[in-house]
Amino acid sequence: MGRLKGFTDTVREVLWITRNTVSTFWFWLPIIYFLYIIIQLWLVFYVHPLTLAIVPIAMVIYGVRMEEKRVKLRYGLQKGKRLSGTYGIGATPEPVRESDWKVEQAVEQYAKLLRDRNEEDEPS
Repeated sequence: MGRLKGFTDTVREVLWITRNTVSTFWFWLPIIYFLYIIIQLWLVFYVHPLTLAIVPIAMVIYGVRMEEKRVKLRYGLQKGKRLSGTYGIGATPEPVRESDWKVEQAVEQYAKLLRDRNEEDEPS
């Protein structure tokens, strides 16, 4: 029975040391650095440098175009279509319903509201 107890204690100590070693940052730091070096070497030899310049530029252009489209649709300068997440699979986009909101009219009402508030706040 003594040999079995000694063996289980040895196994527990080995598992405890392994757990404590693997759970530290310093154990993983060289491994992460090695993976970083491998990825960098892969990029140098297998990815063309222009690809690294072209992809971000393309994403910026796409983002600017989508932002312009979103602004035009918001203020009613362009008719658009929308596909909602609640539609079924295979559904097609539907035209966005017309909005009765007019930008100029809303700005005039807001300016009038500000004038009225300023007149109320000013002592006579």
